[in-house]
Amino acid sequence: MKKRVGCRNADPIVASENFRHFTNRLNYKILGSAAKLHGRRLKTVAVIESNADGRLHYHAMIDRPHYCSFETFKGVVADQWLRTDFGYRQIDIQDAADAGWTNYMLKSRQKASLLDAIDWTNCHLIAE
Repeated sequence: MKKRVGCRNADPIVASENFRHFTNRLNYKILGSAAKLHGRRLKTVAVIESNADGRLHYHAMIDRPHYCSFETFKGVVADQWLRTDFGYRQIDIQDAADAGWTNYMLKSRQKASLLDAIDWTNCHLIAE
């Protein structure tokens, strides 16, 4: 994430708002009007952490629908992230998360508390 936009600094609350804006945009682009009309959402797990220089960033697992190719999904994710205020150009999108990715997301390094690092507001674990 960008550290600052205009007069706003990226803090955990701003980061969560920015990630919610991103997922709202992503859900609409991938799921269409069902995202707004019926509240459908992609399954998402989001974890926020800070690197050595204090830059907040997210690690996320977002369930890609079977009808959406990885290349299309990757393009939409990158595009929608960069359209948010704090979207930063350093993006790494991989297909098919495994146990190694889950362990990396949940590592305790760079987090004061694992439970506080999970952005529960932006986690959606039930496909609707």
